[in-house]
Amino acid sequence: MNRTVELLNLWADFESKHADAEIEDFCRYLLIREREKDKKNIFPDVASPPDNLSRLAKITGRVAKLHNAYAVIALKDCGLSSIEEFIYLSDVHFMDKPQKTKVIYSNFNELSSGLLILERLKKKKLIMEEENSNDKRSKTVSITDKGKKILFTCYEKMSAVNRFFFDKMPEDDVVMCIQLLSATEAEFSRRWLADRSRSFEELF
Repeated sequence: MNRTVELLNLWADFESKHADAEIEDFCRYLLIREREKDKKNIFPDVASPPDNLSRLAKITGRVAKLHNAYAVIALKDCGLSSIEEFIYLSDVHFMDKPQKTKVIYSNFNELSSGLLILERLKKKKLIMEEENSNDKRSKTVSITDKGKKILFTCYEKMSAVNRFFFDKMPEDDVVMCIQLLSATEAEFSRRWLADRSRSFEELF
């Protein structure tokens, strides 16, 4: 096949799957595909899934779990016992006096689990509860001065963890990963709350 025709076919296929991608994204995709094509088994020590969608799900899950393990090591110095406590504290600060349920459901937690995380932060005096002027049945949460001090220290720690964890990835690969996964994250972040009460048959 003529190389120009082959290139156009590759671009057409890539564009159909990534409508918002730019030429630079396509070039990165080709380079990554060429570099990775000879790597047969990415899970040499554990069971390897039978298809690419399953491999993607497994590798993203394992990366997230490993990153979490290193984050816990770093956050211990800040007095936090889990990455969830850090994320909740950051969201409370960013959202500016949100309702508890907003923080919890934004992080895809069940209500009971999320309330426990918020209660731990409250006991550590990193957040405080306030009456909700718009809804007397619920309370809002806000970050304390102590919480802000701890949070900014955590940001420094987590920045170091991220550099340590992803330092072997070229910046272009990092950007490509963000671009390729962001649409999926956005879609399921939007629909998760409604889907959580549906059955397997209703969803699939």
